Amino acid sequence: MFVTTLSHLCNTDVTNERDFCIVKPSIINLMKMKFLPVVISIVVLTAVPMAAQESDDFKPSGKFFGLLFANYHSTFSGGENSSAFEITRSYFGYDFSFSKEISSRVLYDGTTEVINGKTIYSGYLRNAYLQYDNGRLLLRGGLIGAEQISMMEKIWGYRFVTKPPLDYSGMVFSADLGVMTKVSAGELLNIDLAVTNGRGFKDITSNGTYRLSTGFTLTPAKNIIVRGFYDLMGPSGRMQRTASITAAWTGPKFNAGAEYFRQDNASMAEGRNYSGISIFTKVPLSDKVRFFARYDMISSVTLDGDEDPWNISKDGSYIFAGIDFSPAKNVRISPNFTGFLPADDGRDNVSTIGLNIEARF
Repeated sequence: MFVTTLSHLCNTDVTNERDFCIVKPSIINLMKMKFLPVVISIVVLTAVPMAAQESDDFKPSGKFFGLLFANYHSTFSGGENSSAFEITRSYFGYDFSFSKEISSRVLYDGTTEVINGKTIYSGYLRNAYLQYDNGRLLLRGGLIGAEQISMMEKIWGYRFVTKPPLDYSGMVFSADLGVMTKVSAGELLNIDLAVTNGRGFKDITSNGTYRLSTGFTLTPAKNIIVRGFYDLMGPSGRMQRTASITAAWTGPKFNAGAEYFRQDNASMAEGRNYSGISIFTKVPLSDKVRFFARYDMISSVTLDGDEDPWNISKDGSYIFAGIDFSPAKNVRISPNFTGFLPADDGRDNVSTIGLNIEARF
C-alpha cells in the first residue's frame, strides 16, 4: 500500500518502499522561489469570505486553557540507576473567537532542555496564529502546529508518556512558522497542505528554504483510519524527503495500529537516510482503566567510508507499556515501563520505570 501511494504521488513507477520519487524540476524551482509563501498566503486570504454574515446572537469571546505533563521516573542501565521528578510540559494558552469562522490562538510552552549538561526549565512561544474554519475548509497562518504530529498524537493517544515516532526521531517538527490549509470531504477524507520555514518553533531563523508538507486522513469504514504523509525541503540533489503511512483500528473494545516512516537526506545531508516502524495497541480494562503498549524500531544506513550507521546512537528497538487510569475528567495517571535496546552492541540496554500524569484545564 505504501508503494502504491508513493507511485501515485510521484506519477512514476516506484518498485519498492526504499525508493523515493524524484520531484520534477518545476516543483523544486518553485520551492526555491522566495515568494512561494506569499503566493500561498494570497490564496488563503482570497478564500476567506470578505464579509461573513453573523447571527445576532453571536458574541466574540475567548477562554484560557492549560496542559500539564509531569512524571517520576527511575532509569537503569549498565548497573547504574538514576531517578528524578520532572515537569516535561506546561502549556498555557488563550483562544479567542472573532466570529463563528474566524479565531486565533496564542500558546506558551514551558518545557525542559539540557544545556551544558544541565537540565533547566525554559519556555517558547509554540502557537500564535489566525485561522478561518467553516467546517469544510480550514485556513491557518502564523506559528502553527504540524497536522501530521497532531493526527498521530490523537491516534496514539499517549503523548504524556512519549511522543509519536516522527516527533521523537526528529523527522518532523511539532510546530513551525508558515501557512496551512485543510479541506474536508465529509467524514471520508481530509487533505492538508502546509508551507513552513522548516526549522521548528524553537529556531525561527529564516534561510530562504521552505518545507512543503502534504497529507491525507482517510476513514474508509467505521473505526478505521488511514493516514498518509509526505514532505520535501531543500535543494535538488540533497533534498530532504520524509514519508509516513499509518493504518489504525479504533474500536470501542480494542485499538491497534501500525506506522511505517522514512526520511532521506536528513538535515539535507546527502545519503543520511533512516527509517522505522511503530506498532501499538490500547485495550480498555474498565471504564476508567486502559492497557497500552507500543514497539518501535529505527535503523539508519551506513555511509561510504564509515563503519557504523550514521545515526547509530538512536538506532534500535523502543518498548513502551503501561496502564492508563483516569480518576476524574481531564486527569490521567499512568504507571509505565520504557525500554531501549540499542542496535550498537557496545551500548547497554536502558530500562525506565515511571509514573506519568496529565492534567488539562
